[in-house]
Amino acid sequence: MNHAPDLTMAAIKMVLSLGLVLTILWLVYRWTRRSLPAGAAGGKGQLIKVLGSRYLGVKKSIAVVQVPGTILVLGLGGDRINLLTQIDDPEVLASLSDTPGQEGKREGFKEQLQRMLRPMDANRSKTIVAGSLKAE
Repeated sequence: MNHAPDLTMAAIKMVLSLGLVLTILWLVYRWTRRSLPAGAAGGKGQLIKVLGSRYLGVKKSIAVVQVPGTILVLGLGGDRINLLTQIDDPEVLASLSDTPGQEGKREGFKEQLQRMLRPMDANRSKTIVAGSLKAE
């Protein structure tokens, strides 16, 4: 008469319960992705684009943001966002939003690193060429 708990059965119940919870979370995620508008869930049809930003100081920066029909220049502080100006001119909108070759293209880490290392490679090749000329 020793009634010890069956650890195998408890482990199986725990794994099945966890699987059920994860399945429910996955279904809720899928449902929200399908029911929300494309831009609201961070999909491909984003309504708001950050065209650029510049750091100014501690917790202070400026951002240029494109929303449908206008471009906003925002001042970002530690605890608030201020509208600095709004650009509605169609010519300026076209020039800022449709830069040739840059639409939808974002430079990756590899490309940024290669671009930053190019000047160092050029200086190194000049040093090597100068050194080989002196040796001859």
